[in-house]
Amino acid sequence: MKLLNRGTEIEPINEMVPLTPEKIDELSEKIGVFLQSVKLERANRIRVRFSLEEAILRWKDHFGEESILHAELYVRLGRPTITLTMPGEQYNPLVSSENDLGDWAENLYSGLSMSPVYNYRKGFNVLQLRLQNLNRNPAMELMSSVLIGTILGLAGRYLLPQSMRAVVLSTVLDPIESVFLRILNATSGPVIFLSVMTAICGIGMLPSIGKSGKEMVTRFLIETVLFTAAAAAVSYILLGMSLSPMVLDKTQFASLLDFVLRVIPNDFLTPFIEGDSPQLITMAIIIGDALITNSAQTAGLRTMVEQADSIGLTIAGGVSNLTPFFVSTLLILGIWNGSVRILIGLWRPILIYLVISIAVLFARLYSVSRQFDVPIRVLVSKMKDSFRAAFVNASVDAAFGDNQILCEKRFGISKKLTDYALPLGMVIYMPSGCIACVIITLYAAGAYGVSVSPVWMIIAVVLTAALIAATPPVAGIGLLTYTAIFAQLGIPRQALTMAMVADITLGFAVSAFNLAMLQLELVKESAKVDLLNQNVLRKTD
Repeated sequence: MKLLNRGTEIEPINEMVPLTPEKIDELSEKIGVFLQSVKLERANRIRVRFSLEEAILRWKDHFGEESILHAELYVRLGRPTITLTMPGEQYNPLVSSENDLGDWAENLYSGLSMSPVYNYRKGFNVLQLRLQNLNRNPAMELMSSVLIGTILGLAGRYLLPQSMRAVVLSTVLDPIESVFLRILNATSGPVIFLSVMTAICGIGMLPSIGKSGKEMVTRFLIETVLFTAAAAAVSYILLGMSLSPMVLDKTQFASLLDFVLRVIPNDFLTPFIEGDSPQLITMAIIIGDALITNSAQTAGLRTMVEQADSIGLTIAGGVSNLTPFFVSTLLILGIWNGSVRILIGLWRPILIYLVISIAVLFARLYSVSRQFDVPIRVLVSKMKDSFRAAFVNASVDAAFGDNQILCEKRFGISKKLTDYALPLGMVIYMPSGCIACVIITLYAAGAYGVSVSPVWMIIAVVLTAALIAATPPVAGIGLLTYTAIFAQLGIPRQALTMAMVADITLGFAVSAFNLAMLQLELVKESAKVDLLNQNVLRKTD
C-alpha cells in the first residue's frame, strides 16, 4: 500500500504479513518509507527500521514461516505509531540470547522513542513504537513560550492600567501559579522515586554489563558529582557571592550530620506527601537493592515497578506538555508584579556555564587525544554532526541515531558496549546538566538573599547530581528538579520562573555538551574493556 503525504496526514498501513523472507523484506521497506514520510532523522530511521526487522526475524525463527504477522503503521493525534502483533505463546523478540539487556534496557530505548515496547496480551505478542509528535518540537515550544510570555507581560505592564492588572493578577494569574506549583509538588516525588528504583533494579539485573559495566555506572555518578562540585566552587567565586563565611564550624558540621541522618524517613508516606527528595531517593535505593537481592522471588514485583515507571514517564510527559503554557503565564505574572527583575542578570550564569562547559569538554578532548594519539581536530570533526543535532533540537533522543553511528562507525566502539552504554549514559550521565543546574541554583540563592554556607553547598551539589540523574530526559521536566532542590535549600518559589527561563535557554547547549562528554567517556570505557578499534578511532574522515 502506498503512503501518501498530505501535510502531516499519512495514509495508514494495515496488513497481514506471512513471515517469509520476501514478505519480511517488503514490510521492512514499507517501514522505511513510513519513517521517511514522517520525517524521522536518517540515522534514527535506519536504527528503528533494522531493530524492527531483527525482531520480526526472531519471531520467524521462533514461530515459523507459516505464521502471520499483523502490521499497523499510522499517525494518530500527530504521533507516528508502528504496531506489530504476533499470535502465539509469549516470546519477546527484543531480548536475544547473545545480548540479554532485559526489560529495563528496553525501557531506556523506548523512553528515548528509539525502540518499541513489548507486551503480551491475551495470546498475542505485541510490539509498539510511538515516535515523537510530528507537529511538536518541545524545545522550540518552550522557547516560544518564553518569548510570548515576555511580550505579553511587557505589553500588559505598559498598556493596561494598574487596577486592571491587579484584578487579573488576583483572579487569574495567582491561582494558575498556585495550581502549577501544586502539580509540580505532586508529581516530582513519585517520578523521582520510580525513576531511581527502576534504575537500581535495572542496573542490578543486567547480566550483559557485568562487573565492568557496573563500575562504569559508578564512575559516571562519581564524575558527575565531581563536575558539579567544581562548577559550584568556580561559580561561587565568579558570581561574587559572599553571603556567609565559607568556614565549616561546629554548628555547620552538626547541620550537615543532621541532613545526612534526616535522609532516613520516619514512614513510607510522609516523603511523598512532603516531597522530601533525599528521603525518596534513599527509599528507592533501599527498596531497589532489596528487589535485586531477592531477585528469584521478586521477578513479578520488578515487572510491576518497571510498568509503574512507564506510568511515571507518562506523568512526566504530561507535565512537560503543560510547561509551555505555565512558562508564559508565570512570566506575565512575574513581569506584572516585578518579581522577575533577576532575569536581567541571567547573562552572568549563562556565560559562566558556557565557560565551564567548554573548558571541561576541551580538557576531556585533550585527555582522549593524548591517550589514543588522535588529534583534537579529528575528534571534533567526528563529533560535530551529533553535537549539532543535539544542540538544534535540545534533545538527546533527536541525536540518538547520529550518536550511535558516531560511536560504532567513526570512534570504533563495539556494538556490544553501545547497546547498553548509550541509552544508560544518555539517561544518567548528565555532567553538563548538573553544571547548569548548580550554577542557576547559586544565582537564585544570591538573587533572593539566601545564606550560602559550606553545608548548603554540599547539600546543593549532592541534590543536583542525584536529581539530574533521577529525572527522565524529557524537555521541560527540569522544573521538577528545581522544585525539589529549591524546597530543600530554602530558595523562594518565586525563583522558579527565573530557573525555568534559564533552563530553557541553556537546554540546547546542555544536550549537546552532555552528548559530547558521553561519547568521549565511552571511548575510554571501550578501551578499558578491550572493545575499541583504535584504527577506526584514528582514521581521518
